[in-house]
Amino acid sequence: MAFKKGNIPLYFQIYLQLKQEIISGDRPPGSPIPTINELAEQTGVSHGMIRRALELLEMESLVIKKPRVGTVVRESPQKALWVPTSSLDDFRQRLELGAIRFLSDGFVDPPNRVMGHFDSREEMLQDGKIYETQFLLISSQDKSRIDLARMFVPLWRYNQIPLDQWRKAPLASAAMDVDVARIRQVTRPWFCDHYASEHLQLPDGTPIFHRTIIAYLPDHKPLGVLELLTNINAMEREIIFS
Repeated sequence: MAFKKGNIPLYFQIYLQLKQEIISGDRPPGSPIPTINELAEQTGVSHGMIRRALELLEMESLVIKKPRVGTVVRESPQKALWVPTSSLDDFRQRLELGAIRFLSDGFVDPPNRVMGHFDSREEMLQDGKIYETQFLLISSQDKSRIDLARMFVPLWRYNQIPLDQWRKAPLASAAMDVDVARIRQVTRPWFCDHYASEHLQLPDGTPIFHRTIIAYLPDHKPLGVLELLTNINAMEREIIFS
């Protein structure tokens, strides 16, 4: 391992390197992580920096401390995989399998990036503001997969659903009783800020993904904009030729 001082703190470089080795399988489950002394000797980095890097790995449930053994890779390290079928299938699956934890809602100044998805401001805004709800979307199949969600809904759709329903089931409320004909999705690399860190249970600065999902009705009218910060560690896709 070779690390240099720069814009990325040394402890975070070590954390990322070890995390990458664990997720890729270079360090298989049950394998030992070198001691703080060994890592300090290998990297030339201080004991305090090494300790901090290991704490981040432990916080992310990638390693575990065992008495008289030391720090080892967990037998089932957090390695959530997103299998991108079609965006529409993925969206519907999350509706069926995801649990919602409501965070907040209200009318906010519409961000330019959101307004850019709508052709007209008509029937969208109330006193110049758009309805936004924030919530956590937790996979029922893998509790370690958490999405921090922000959903922006035009006023015409907001007025069709009772407020308590929006707070109880925002995704279902947005898509219920309407025919979603098309979904456009954009996925970008992102970094975990302090707010996202608190909810995604990740260290500040962790590389994550930012997904924007826009749902359209058959007449091409946008139904809403969903933004997701997701803590997936890898993406996997299998293509079968028959």
